[in-house]
Amino acid sequence: MARPKTRNDQLKAQLLAESLALLDSEGAAAVTARRVANVAGTSTAAVYELFGSKSGLIRSIFYEGFEQLASRMDEVELTGDTQTDLVSLFEAGREFALEFPMLFEVMFARPFAEFEPTPDDQEVAKRIYGHVIRLVAALLGSRRNAQITVDAAHILVALDRGLIAAECAGQLGTSRQSIGRRRALAFDTTIAGLLTNRGNQ
Repeated sequence: MARPKTRNDQLKAQLLAESLALLDSEGAAAVTARRVANVAGTSTAAVYELFGSKSGLIRSIFYEGFEQLASRMDEVELTGDTQTDLVSLFEAGREFALEFPMLFEVMFARPFAEFEPTPDDQEVAKRIYGHVIRLVAALLGSRRNAQITVDAAHILVALDRGLIAAECAGQLGTSRQSIGRRRALAFDTTIAGLLTNRGNQ
C-alpha cells in the first residue's frame, strides 16, 4: 500500500501560515527554511520541495500580503462621495499596515535579499491599484486623460506610503487625533491641488 503524500497543498498552506506568524512576531530574520520547517514539524526538504527555494517562500508571503490587502479594500463601503471613498480606501491600507507592519514591509520595502519582485510578480498588486485608479478617474473627471489619472494615482499612493512610514516611525503624531488630523490635511491639500490643476492639462 502506497504511503499517503504528506508534502501537499495542506502542508504548503501550513508552512505559509507559520512563515506569516514568524514574520509578524519576530521579523524577517526569523523566516528561514529551517525555522519555518521546525515550527511546522517538517523538514527543510519539504519547504524546498513545495516552494522551490527560500525565494519561492518569500514570493508566496508577498502574494499573500497583497491578497489580504486587496480583500480589505474590496470590503470598503463606498458612499458615492468620491473623495471620501478614496480616503477610506487609503485608510483601509493604513489599518492593514499597522496591524501587519512586517508583512507590509515585505510587500513594499523588500527586507529579504533573496527576493526581488519581477514585473510578473508586481501584477499581483493590480487589484489594489485598480481600486485607486477607478476612484481617481471619477474624482478628476472625464476631461483628464488616462496618463494624468495614472500620475495622480501614483502621487496619492506615494503620499499614503510616506504617511504610513512616518506614523510607524512615530513621526506623525503622538495621538490618534493628531495623526488623523495630519493625514486629513495631507490628503485634502493634495487632492485640492489635483482638482485645481485639472483644467490646465
